[in-house]
Amino acid sequence: MAEKEEKAPRKPRTGKAATTGEKPREGAGKKAAGKDAARDKGKATREETGTGKRAATRAQAATKAEEREKPAAGGTAEDSAPGTREERVEAREEREVSEEEFHRLLEESLERVTVADVVLTMMNQMASMGYLKMGLPESVNLKYRDLDQARLAIDILEAMVKGAEGKIAEEGLRPFRGVLANLQLNFVQLKRG
Repeated sequence: MAEKEEKAPRKPRTGKAATTGEKPREGAGKKAAGKDAARDKGKATREETGTGKRAATRAQAATKAEEREKPAAGGTAEDSAPGTREERVEAREEREVSEEEFHRLLEESLERVTVADVVLTMMNQMASMGYLKMGLPESVNLKYRDLDQARLAIDILEAMVKGAEGKIAEEGLRPFRGVLANLQLNFVQLKRG
């Protein structure tokens, strides 16, 4: 018997056993440790899930929580917010998750955007500004007419089309060549008239 006691290290007594001198029950520490581990694992799992419908629900809850946190007339946010402090903290954490999800989606979309996409978008904006600054159509945009600004937009669009030749697919540039010709023709007619 003495040999068994030497091989097994003694565990320090805690809780009731330490104060009363009683022997701790067999397996009592294991049950408590098991409950703690299960609780921690469940908490970690809940924190890791933040996608799909749950993220949308969290975003809605965060918005509602923000509305509740707005101070009432003559009071503070703490006075007017219904619910417990834990609910407000949870809503704040859910709002942070939705912001993280937003940033992740933004980064993914930036990875897919090409320079050609941006150039074509800029060409479209220059064409729109050219028409706007020429005051066309007159029934809607006459008040915006500024022919110097229109000339600048047309010149920039022309430079962009020439610079993109051979670098951007022809099907993407073809419509802008037609728009550019139309802008130049309209500009000449406005200058004469």
